[in-house]
Amino acid sequence: MNPSRLLAAPLILYLIVFFYAPLLYIALVGASIEGFPRSYIEAVSRPEFHVFYIKGAAAATIATLMAIILSVPVAFYAAYYARRIERALIVVAMVSTFWVDVLLRALSLKLLFQAIGVSPGFWPMVVGLAYEVLPIVFIASYLGASQAPRELIDAARTLGAGPLQAFARVALPISAPWIAAGAAASFVYSFADYAVPSLLGGTTGFTVGNLIYTLILEGDRWGVGSAVAVMLTLVSAAGAALLFGRLYRIEVGR
Repeated sequence: MNPSRLLAAPLILYLIVFFYAPLLYIALVGASIEGFPRSYIEAVSRPEFHVFYIKGAAAATIATLMAIILSVPVAFYAAYYARRIERALIVVAMVSTFWVDVLLRALSLKLLFQAIGVSPGFWPMVVGLAYEVLPIVFIASYLGASQAPRELIDAARTLGAGPLQAFARVALPISAPWIAAGAAASFVYSFADYAVPSLLGGTTGFTVGNLIYTLILEGDRWGVGSAVAVMLTLVSAAGAALLFGRLYRIEVGR
């Protein structure tokens, strides 16, 4: 074995113990309690579940797009144009929300919306989800922007490209896989989130995360709840794999 591969051993072991093993256990629970086909067929075929899937996917998609629109320009500015102290301040300001517990962040937003007279609903929930995932997209976008040498941007500007054109034609294609990684993580996080929809969604905040919680912890439907959780994980993983595979082929063919 290559000794350098040992560097990845702790992470691989961590993922096996704390991610893949619990996921396998959940899959076995979903297959054993109510029978393998039955629990998964019910999770797919029940029409009332489709509403939660569609609503959760719509909220996650909009929140991810909002996070990309808000964070990518700031990430590129920090990577290419900000001075060192300003860059450090921007990065700290963008990621500092992760230092606060997710429930406290969601509750703070709820109190803010109440103060300005906004009732819980779909759009407050989407804003809350975008606020939650904004640091994820920013970090990925900033790392991606840092991969494009500043000399390429300067060369594009020297050849007559404006700032937006240099951004769109030079920096953005290089950092696209990083932005996609942040977008994929943002979508999965938002799609399965429980705290923000519960506090900010009101009557429209019952999404996939709430569905899993209700089925397992309130409805005692461990089989169906486990099936929904496993399918959510598999669909998210498949979507991310297709996205990264497509971007990788684009980068290789460049």
